[in-house]
Amino acid sequence: PVVHVAHPVPARCILVETNTSPGRRRMSITASSGASKAPAYNHFKNFSGNGVFTADGDEWKEKRASVIHCLLKGISNSNSPATQRLEREANYAANSMVAELEQLRQEEKRGNGQATIVENIVPVIQRGTIGLIYRYITHDDKQQDIVSREVSETSKEKATTLSAGLESSSSSSSSLSSFATPTDEAQDDIIKAVPPDICSSNLLQSYLQSVTDIRMIILAQSRSFWFLLPRWFYRWFSSMYKEEEKTMGPIREFASRACQRAQPGSPLAMLRKRPSHSAASNEELSQNMIDEAITLLFAGQDTSAATLSWTLHLLSLYPHIQERLIKEINTVLRAESNEGTDSSGSDTTKHFTKKLVAKMPFLDAVIKESMRLYPVAPFVVRKLQHEVIVQDEEKLSTTTLPPGAFACIWIYGLHRNPKLWDRASDFVPDRWIDPSLRALDAGQNMVGAYMPFAAGPRSCVGQPLANVILRIILARLVHRFSFSDERLISNGDAEKLRKDMQAGFTVLPVGGLKLSVSIRGEMDRNDKDSSS
Repeated sequence: PVVHVAHPVPARCILVETNTSPGRRRMSITASSGASKAPAYNHFKNFSGNGVFTADGDEWKEKRASVIHCLLKGISNSNSPATQRLEREANYAANSMVAELEQLRQEEKRGNGQATIVENIVPVIQRGTIGLIYRYITHDDKQQDIVSREVSETSKEKATTLSAGLESSSSSSSSLSSFATPTDEAQDDIIKAVPPDICSSNLLQSYLQSVTDIRMIILAQSRSFWFLLPRWFYRWFSSMYKEEEKTMGPIREFASRACQRAQPGSPLAMLRKRPSHSAASNEELSQNMIDEAITLLFAGQDTSAATLSWTLHLLSLYPHIQERLIKEINTVLRAESNEGTDSSGSDTTKHFTKKLVAKMPFLDAVIKESMRLYPVAPFVVRKLQHEVIVQDEEKLSTTTLPPGAFACIWIYGLHRNPKLWDRASDFVPDRWIDPSLRALDAGQNMVGAYMPFAAGPRSCVGQPLANVILRIILARLVHRFSFSDERLISNGDAEKLRKDMQAGFTVLPVGGLKLSVSIRGEMDRNDKDSSS
């Protein structure tokens, strides 16, 4: 049987492995072998193999313990080397995005004299986030003055096809080559986001395109009759498998390079020595290691890029909220500058830290509300390993879910359930910080009503990293730029202008994200000049 769940009580029972009936006790995470994902996630196997995302049982338990130890060691301490590295990489990624947006903006200004540009910001964010996660898990910081000639030589051609690419794009599977790429002046700052030899071979662009394509292939596979057949049958007879294998080439190569270049003490280097991921000899790479690298690179890049894209989309439609956010950011930065902290500096060299963004409650509220409306994974599926007993809200009766049943937990439905959230479909960041508004949301007092990272023993392992990364990058981008949606000029109804979610196992805005981007303060100066 298949059970569809959009209520926090059964969702919590299934994901956290607890029962609500009297006398039943919650199973500890250490004792749990995790709700099974097979066979519901078997169509991911060719992508992520037996990494922590798709493994089950004791194998999953051992791998998850290893990944948590290597990936998150020291990250809870704001002063630890791991946290400082994460802060540095998040700022570096944000600065690379800033450099690319400024270059694109200058190209547009030279072309038509306008002070702002219209840009699809999704691939810009994707390039920044893949560089971030690559550097964090490998500690591969080497910088060389090698620039991809192939990328720079075609930048002008790509810039001229920007508008056409945006108009013709109807899904996130559109080629990244339809979007503008920065020219030589800003190329150094951007390319340094990942090691030069990877960029010079154009592997980075191939990887990002392959990741975009594989999302749609896996989705198509899950909706086809191949999903119902044995995997060997799919591999032998499906042309879709041949396309999947071709698409996986750059993904596997990029992951292998990351493992090979991982420096001593880095998460990948430590993981490679764990029994769960080690090979027969130190010179070899185990398949488990490559699978895990694919999982970590994708999860770290795709989910962060999607959340940032949705957040900027919402801020562009609600300028009053964006202005409140920049006011908070500026207030905190001024206070830090007066205290003589190292976050001071020129507008282009601000260094945001975990401690600094923790002083920005409205920033936190904006990101939480964005993830409530647009959870990156809108649903998760679990196969129940044991009987789950769910008690109704009035505690008058119980429902028993049998072992072997498939439970589809609709996180999107939970987050927009009008019984749990006041103005459930509205963008209201204040609900997270205003006590009077919090009181209107039953969901804020119910475990399982809000779970953008899922919940329980199989929740997102990178949540502590994402919480820091998202806040630092968003603060940096909003501090430097003003983002607006030009459609508001002709249609002031922001609700009707919201983008649909692109179908996939993670979701992006359909057709990319077309925004008007201005350096803060520039629009005010232009308005004064035109009125004088």
